[in-house]
Parts: sequence; structure tokens; C-alpha cells
Amino acid sequence: MVLGFYYNIAIMLIHVRLIPHLLAGALALLYAWGVAQTQLLTTGLQFVAPLLIIIAVHLAWLAWVRELVAGFSLRLYQRSVLTAGLIAGVLFVSSVFAPKPAHADTGEIVGVLLMVVFCAAMIAAVVGAVAIGLYLIGRIFFWLIGFVTGRGPKNRMYDVASLSVAVGLLGVASLEGLPGGFAFSTQNQVRAAHVIQATPDHVWQTLQTATSPDFPLPSILSVFPRPVEVSTDEGVDLGAMRVVRFEGREGEGFLTLQVTERTPTMAAFTVLSDTSPFADWIGHRALTYHVVPEAGGVRLTVSLDYDRKLAPAWFFDPVMEAAAVLAVDVLARDVKARTEG
Repeated sequence: MVLGFYYNIAIMLIHVRLIPHLLAGALALLYAWGVAQTQLLTTGLQFVAPLLIIIAVHLAWLAWVRELVAGFSLRLYQRSVLTAGLIAGVLFVSSVFAPKPAHADTGEIVGVLLMVVFCAAMIAAVVGAVAIGLYLIGRIFFWLIGFVTGRGPKNRMYDVASLSVAVGLLGVASLEGLPGGFAFSTQNQVRAAHVIQATPDHVWQTLQTATSPDFPLPSILSVFPRPVEVSTDEGVDLGAMRVVRFEGREGEGFLTLQVTERTPTMAAFTVLSDTSPFADWIGHRALTYHVVPEAGGVRLTVSLDYDRKLAPAWFFDPVMEAAAVLAVDVLARDVKARTEG
């Protein structure tokens, strides 16, 4: 009887503690979803500004329960990290283990919901990374105050100053990618190289066709749309066309390429159009194959030129680069396997 009473009290306290996190997370994702319906879906307003909403909700909660004592800003940052971590964890697990419909954009409710979950998971990941950075900066800020003054901050003025700086920085970061705002370079190139034990003619013969790799792909690529069919494949001669169909939880579409430059050691495919699920967040520009003879075989280098469409750059540049490196490495490994096998 007594144990049951304390158990109910514990459950109630857990629920009360979860209320601000659930409320902050729900409002932040609702805001992000609203921005996603506008032309600003690729900017910092969708990927950074939600943290401002999380902070505002937790600040209001602390005021409601009368816990705005000295040092509250650090608690505020810590709570924001917990909220971001909670929604990121739930959404990423849901996104990774959920099925991937091939036609998520055809109005099927399951496909639409999965697409929303995946996009929300990306937003939560950025918000979580920013929140962690904010918390660490706050810790350093208060450590410096204690180091300089010889004691910890005993006045809420320190919290107000810290919070003002944090909100100002987040506000500026939210403007990245806005029309007329600021932006960092979006152009990127990645490469992957493999040595193939064959003649250049044999490698070029293999490159005349594109097929699905006959080996396990890196598991991280499973969250991205995949090529499922090459509907047009005219080889690697000048003017040749290649059309690849992609499918993923975001829907399906086609990447259309044409060989616009050809030399004895290089073939460059320029992207003519891209209606694939990638198109909203990465702009493919060119795919280039270099086949250079060297001692003992041929060095095949595959390079991809693309534009990053999402902000903030500090998060999406390394994420897209890592995924792109894995993708071109798969292409190079596939050519090596087919040529040598």
C-alpha cells in the first residue's frame, strides 16, 4: 500500500518533469513544419530558430514554478539539450526503423507521415547540436566569471547577460540562407579513387553500363533515396545520355545526365535535370570519371560536384560531404568489382 503510494507519486513527478520537454518539443516541431510549407524551408529559420522556441518555453516554465534563481540560464540550456535529445532520439529511431515507401509523395498517408518524421529528425539533430554548443558555451561563461571574480555568479544579471547573448547569436544564425541574408559557399566536390588491375580499355568498357552494386552498401546510405533503375544508358561517349530513377521515403524521381566532355582519360557527366528526392536539399552538378594508367593497372577516380541547399552550413556541409563520399566510393568500387570480376 505504501509502496504503491510512493510509486504513484514518482510517476506523477516524472510526468510533471516531462511536461515542459513535451510542450517545448511539440511547439518547436510545429513551428518547423509551418516554415517547411514556405519557400524558407532550406534556411536557418527551419533548422536553428526552433531552439529559440524551446528556450522560450523552458524559460516560461521556470518562471511559472518560480525557479528563476541565480544560475537559471545554465539550467535553461541544460533543459533545452534534454528536449532536443529527446525528440531527436525518438524521431531518428522512428525514421531508421520505419519502412520506406517508394511513392511517399502520391498522397498515401503512411508515406507522408514517414517523410514528416524523417524531416523532423533532421531538424531535431541540428537543434540538438546547437543546444549542446550553447550549453558548453554557458558553462565556459560561468567558469570565466568565477575565475575572474573568485566566486560563482550570485546575481541574475549574469544569467540575463548570458541569455541575451545566446538569443542574439541564435537569432543571427537563424537568418542564414534567407533571401538578402547571409550564406556560406554552397559548392562542394568529393572524390573516391581505386586501383583496378586491368587495362584502360577494359575499364572504359565496364563504364559503358551502370548497374546496381553486387555488394552490401554502407548502412548509413539506407536513410537516403537509392537508385533503383537506369532507364536510359547510352554509354560514356560524347553526348551519351544516362537517366537514373531514385526511390525513397520522400518519393521518387529521375536524375538525367549527359556526357558533355570526353577525353582518353576522362568522361564528365553534366546533370541536365534532377527530379529525384535529393533535389530539395542537394543540387547535383556533375559526375566525372577519370581513368589514368599507372604501374600495375589503372587508377579510377570518381568525383561528384554538387551544391548544398540547406542551412546551416556548419552542420549540413560535413553531413552531405560524408554521404557523398560514401556514394562515389560505391560507384568506384562497383566499377572495380565488375572489371576485375
